Amino acid sequence: MSAPPMGSLLIASNDVKRLKDWYRQAFDASENEMGALEFGEVKLFVEEHSEVSGPAKEPARIIMNLDVDDCRALEKHLNTRNVKWVREPEQTPHAVIGTVEDPDGNYVHVIQWGAS
Repeated sequence: MSAPPMGSLLIASNDVKRLKDWYRQAFDASENEMGALEFGEVKLFVEEHSEVSGPAKEPARIIMNLDVDDCRALEKHLNTRNVKWVREPEQTPHAVIGTVEDPDGNYVHVIQWGAS
């Protein structure tokens, strides 16, 4: 048996429109006919959930990693959107990596692998 491919993620929010708008504007994500935001092969659903309200209580529990072509260019774009950086983009041994916080407090890594 092999591991099944990951098709989608769901982020629960009590302000779906605000959160979807943020992801659209921050990462130029398009919305498909099912209402999911498309991030390559993985779809991101943002929906209400009866057990979720307010900001993320443990924002580092699950972190979305976005592979980007140019982390520094994305950093400039995100700064025009006044994002909150949890970790400013920095060079690591294998990548340039930074972490932003979405409006609900969830963490999103932006990673440019192999960058030096």
